Amino acid sequence: SSIMKRRPFLTGLAGFLIAKTVPFALYAADIAPLVSQLKVGLKARKPSEHLFIERIGKLVEKRVLPVSMVLGIFSYARKKHSRYPFPYFQQALRIRAEKEFGVKL
Repeated sequence: SSIMKRRPFLTGLAGFLIAKTVPFALYAADIAPLVSQLKVGLKARKPSEHLFIERIGKLVEKRVLPVSMVLGIFSYARKKHSRYPFPYFQQALRIRAEKEFGVKL
């Protein structure tokens, strides 16, 4: 059970480290694990939720949004409401993306 809780963290950490050390062409291929981690960890159910997460993945891939911010908000949302964290993730990300990067989600 503790291994399952560590896996998303380690996946996120690996993605973060890759983003800092690997050229962009290789980094772009690493977005799929992030999107999968977000979908599972946020318990996305509706098609609109899956689309939102995929859009976030594309914005991270294009370096519009930093992966560190997305993972930080992911962690916050899971702590805030473990049963259904997606709405907390979506709202917090919308607020920070617009405030800090001028990106409307």
